[in-house]
Amino acid sequence: MTQVLLIQLPIPKLNLGKKIGNIPLGGACLKQAAAALPHVNVEVLPEILASYMGDAALMDLILEKKPDLLGFTVYNWNVERSLYLCQQLKQRLGCRIVLGGPEVTPDNLLIRSHAVDEYVCGEGEQALVDLLNGVIAPKNACRSACSEKIFRTTPSPYLDNFLEPFAENLMLLETQRGCPYRCGYCFYNKARGSVSFKDPRLLLDGVQWAVDRKISEIYLLDPSLNARPDLKTVLKHIAVINRDRHVAINSEIRAESIDPKMADLFMQAGFTGFEIGLQTTNKKALSIMNRPTNLKKFIQGTRMLKERGIVPRIDLISGLPGDDLNGFRRSVEFVKENNLHYDVQVFPLSVLPGTSFRRHSEELGLSYEPAPPYTIIQTDTFSSEDIMRSFDYAESLFDLTFFPMPELNIAWKKHLAAPLTDIWVSLDSRRALARLFIDRIRPLETIEALSRFMTFPYQVYVNSSLKDERFILKCLNILTKNNPFSAFEIIFIEPETLPDVPAYLDHLALKRPHYLDNDLRFIHGNPGNRAALFTVVSKAQYPVFEGDMKRHIYLWNQNDLPEQKDIDSLADFDGILIDSPVRDEIASTWQDHFAPSVNDLPQISFSRLDLQERWISLTLGDEYLETVFWV
Repeated sequence: MTQVLLIQLPIPKLNLGKKIGNIPLGGACLKQAAAALPHVNVEVLPEILASYMGDAALMDLILEKKPDLLGFTVYNWNVERSLYLCQQLKQRLGCRIVLGGPEVTPDNLLIRSHAVDEYVCGEGEQALVDLLNGVIAPKNACRSACSEKIFRTTPSPYLDNFLEPFAENLMLLETQRGCPYRCGYCFYNKARGSVSFKDPRLLLDGVQWAVDRKISEIYLLDPSLNARPDLKTVLKHIAVINRDRHVAINSEIRAESIDPKMADLFMQAGFTGFEIGLQTTNKKALSIMNRPTNLKKFIQGTRMLKERGIVPRIDLISGLPGDDLNGFRRSVEFVKENNLHYDVQVFPLSVLPGTSFRRHSEELGLSYEPAPPYTIIQTDTFSSEDIMRSFDYAESLFDLTFFPMPELNIAWKKHLAAPLTDIWVSLDSRRALARLFIDRIRPLETIEALSRFMTFPYQVYVNSSLKDERFILKCLNILTKNNPFSAFEIIFIEPETLPDVPAYLDHLALKRPHYLDNDLRFIHGNPGNRAALFTVVSKAQYPVFEGDMKRHIYLWNQNDLPEQKDIDSLADFDGILIDSPVRDEIASTWQDHFAPSVNDLPQISFSRLDLQERWISLTLGDEYLETVFWV
């Protein structure tokens, strides 16, 4: 029996347990396609393990499973980490390693590795079946095969129990593959020259499945839902199935395609939002990217959605060829003037492998980071300073922060008088270490052993009782050497002197540049470390620990909880850690009072784990998984 293990690694974040949408739909489709092969057993690593286990823990888990074939779905956010695991595992496992996913393109040299045996370009179902049946691929070429028939005639993998929506109560449904548009920045089409549509009966079976199981949301994974020729008929059937509208439906669409009848059908079917890629209003930029847009119809379509309670989520891109700072400002003002800024996203351009922008980057004057996510640095008309200014302008006009600091979540006490102790969490019944305490000299062998259980990301607490900085630096070096792609936060509790951040960074073995170094390059004015967050907790009169990836948190350990005037007086700090010895009912009443106005408060964390869990549930409940908590 051939044992196949398929893995999809997540987008790196600095907050453990935050929902990141790392649903392995591709792996589930592959497992479904190979189910009829009698000599094959395919396992898709569960989302919660793939998403929240650190590098070393993942490696040990894969070694335990001893697959004959190991496959990774690679996106720009996980390709380097996936390749790292391939290189570490190849000799120790001796298994066949295959890469597939959007990063596998003929022009992407980054993916080339001696540890990878095969690459799958485009759809993977038929390619995997061919591979498992011994069909030889051309030498030095990406394996590809048409999976159109499989896609059109196969039900969603959810219906065949190949994928569970438990982690986020979200169902991903494909209704089409391919896209009728050829936008210069996008490579959605990949190996496809045409658009294929899921049999409408199978699509409706998927909606019925979600309704029957009280799934809270369906996301239709289509680049432009309006491309489906029988869309109105399908929507009428969905409206019957989802008549109570208990399931919220979201997707992507071209706003110009919406008329009053279509908007009504979306409302009746239970749609609550659409992601709409405006990208820019600059005619020259739109022409260069091959994305003609009728702005008058765009406004009409988005207004029709809004009138029916459907949220249009508008996307804008900074750094497009043909655009400049003034042009970007006009795009931002267009969104604001037309009252479309309720839910807006602004991204820097990513010059992705396989796209027209990548092929013609020199003639277009695009300078971009060579490492993922291939962030634009500057263009002939958009300087790096102007790109930074573009985000400042958009944030000011929309009163939003597009690159927020991580949430403050630094609880460590299981009860008020609890001693300092490492905090473990349960990930699909496997123990993982989320918060490691360096409060005393511990054998380095112990730190080495613990480093293999770290979560993704993790936190390290340094207590003022430990004076040996050399020991602290050795511990951090061990942790990051075994987890070079895992972002982390180090929290200094009432330190006698402020930490020397450059010295700490010199001892870290994090991969540089880390994905977050490029993805979050605009979180601060200058490029630099973005994968290690340094937090000081103290009772200083005013904040003294400031700068890139630094935050100073006020320690509130008075007998009473802070009142509004106290919170206002601490507004210069980056947050408040509440460590007050109050009864549970008093703390709960305080949380209930302040939670509705959380957006007007500095960041707040509680030292007790149970109170912090309750606070997150009240203020960020939709953004975090309830399944990732301490054991």
